[in-house]
Amino acid sequence: MGIIVALVGGFGAVLAFFGSLMALFTSGVGFSTGLDEAGDFGARAFAGLLASGVGFAGALTARKKLRFGAGLLVASAVLGMFLVFWFYITGAVMFLIAAAMALWPSDDLRDAN
Repeated sequence: MGIIVALVGGFGAVLAFFGSLMALFTSGVGFSTGLDEAGDFGARAFAGLLASGVGFAGALTARKKLRFGAGLLVASAVLGMFLVFWFYITGAVMFLIAAAMALWPSDDLRDAN
């Protein structure tokens, strides 16, 4: 189960990274046209890039420690949604799906005990 969570979470991390990168490009366009809020949005886009890195670390961690990796995935999804909402939404959905798969009780684990 850990490898599936890692794959889904890693795909979500790639989507979140590209979404945050698009937010960064949008802030650059806003800055070049002279908008006042562009600098603040650029800083939030950089923080979104860091949040996608946390999500990727959570996806890699979920291979060995499912619950800790799921916690990192949920934290990255929530943080990214606070920072750059519309740009991060696809990655956050994938993070939440991967975290739900990690926390859902599996029949394979129940049968092994």
